[in-house]
Amino acid sequence: MLTNNSKDQLIIKILIAFAAIVYLVGLFVDVAGDAAKYAAIAKNIYHSGDFVNLTIHGDAYDQKPPFLFWLSTLGYALFGISNFSFKLFPVLYGLLGLFFVYKLGSSMYSKQVGKLAALLLGFSEIYYLYSVDVHTDVVLLSNMAFALWQLHEYLKSKKAVNFVLGFFGVGLSVMTKGPIGLFVPALAVISYLLFNQQYRELFNPKWILGLLITFVTAIPAFYGLYNQFGLEGIEFFFWTNNFGRIAGTYVGSTNTDYFFYLHTLLYIFAPWGFVLFFAIFFEFKSLAGRKANKADYFLHGGIWLFFLILSVARGKSPNYILIIMPLLTVLLAKWLNYFLEKPETGLYRVVTKLQGAIVVLLWVCLMLFVGYLFPMKQFAYWGLIVVGLVGTWFIYKQGSTPAIRFFAPSMLVITLLSFFLNAHILPYIFQYQSSIVATRVFNEKADADARLYNYDYEQFELFFYGRDEVELIEDSTELKVVTANPDSWIFCYEKGLKDIQALEVPVDTIYEFKHRGVYRTGIQFINPSSRERSLGTTFLVKLK
Repeated sequence: MLTNNSKDQLIIKILIAFAAIVYLVGLFVDVAGDAAKYAAIAKNIYHSGDFVNLTIHGDAYDQKPPFLFWLSTLGYALFGISNFSFKLFPVLYGLLGLFFVYKLGSSMYSKQVGKLAALLLGFSEIYYLYSVDVHTDVVLLSNMAFALWQLHEYLKSKKAVNFVLGFFGVGLSVMTKGPIGLFVPALAVISYLLFNQQYRELFNPKWILGLLITFVTAIPAFYGLYNQFGLEGIEFFFWTNNFGRIAGTYVGSTNTDYFFYLHTLLYIFAPWGFVLFFAIFFEFKSLAGRKANKADYFLHGGIWLFFLILSVARGKSPNYILIIMPLLTVLLAKWLNYFLEKPETGLYRVVTKLQGAIVVLLWVCLMLFVGYLFPMKQFAYWGLIVVGLVGTWFIYKQGSTPAIRFFAPSMLVITLLSFFLNAHILPYIFQYQSSIVATRVFNEKADADARLYNYDYEQFELFFYGRDEVELIEDSTELKVVTANPDSWIFCYEKGLKDIQALEVPVDTIYEFKHRGVYRTGIQFINPSSRERSLGTTFLVKLK
């Protein structure tokens, strides 16, 4: 229930402006792990001009289709290679997805539900986080929301333009993360037709035309894989890379926690995770007591079977849930709109008290992070916290509607938490991501004709941050060849250093770094009293 009250509108506009600043700050944060790998692949595209035959450290790459990399390559072409240019267009594309979520909610239920859904998603930790740690999934979410919006419009209006755009959106989803992008729209459409008893429509030949549109849109992905891997690449794209992760036969996936996405949603969808489960409970309770409307079948068809598959799959990661977040967010918006229309009921009081408790909990977490775990010394940052506390009090006391008192404090605290994550906590942690630190040492100190090598280090940061092409040393035989070349720089762990020393080659300088990977922090690192004990050691070896 977002009203036209001028005071409430001003509060929302201020929060949106603050959120925009947070998203902007996140563009400059370093990347590691998969995000660094994607940045390096886009860097290779930029240098080679080859947009379909993807490579990483000189080897052909088959894990992801090229759509994300194209967006980042555009950033490199306009602004040069940097964190900012890698993230800019994927993040902007992700933010465009909020508009598509608004249109999806409006198409399925009402404009009010659409507005709420877009706000809920844009002011959620999952969206803030994956706009910093850029994965294919935030781009996939946008394409998925667009496809679902257009397909639902087609089911309502039977307009050909919605049909074509819907399957074009499905094709873009396939171009972003493979055939999994076809699965959710197919389930949503089949469920809609089946439960609305439109059985003839299920077998209409027009769906073959839709699949053809999808296939044609995704041709660049197929072409690159076939060109580099032959038919094995096509098999990998359609089967191994998706169903192998589900079965646990690919990339060593072993997560058997069937409740992983349930408890993950509680924090990754903060501050709305708890009320989401509240809304899901009442949605099923409502469905048990009445006949669902047409949009409900589209909604639940697109969510629950896929959610079940994700839950039983051996390969799990929090970002995998993003593909169904457009529908989950619409479901939540639908019920929050209902709750807040009835402020006199006990149900309203329960929901508002629950969300108020979440606001308090998030403030406690924020103070714990910046006051103890990663203490801040900047006076201006503490001033911002004071402003946030005063703003929260003002909204609760002066907000003119139940809706603004419900939403705005949560939006404020999650945005503050994300701001300090981007501006303070992540930069602090990244000083221990020694691969990036070492690469910057090389970029600054090495001669123009020096070469940087990666030996015995399993991640990809060097390939993105290195000023020139970085080479991978895969075994001791290759190491022996490299060490025969003067002015080689080799990044490695202690084992790699011992391998180099065993060759008795002349060494100029050994740079030593404290190391803890951003994705492997753990309780011992987070706790200041045990942080030093959690650190490993890496080395950058400059040969004579």
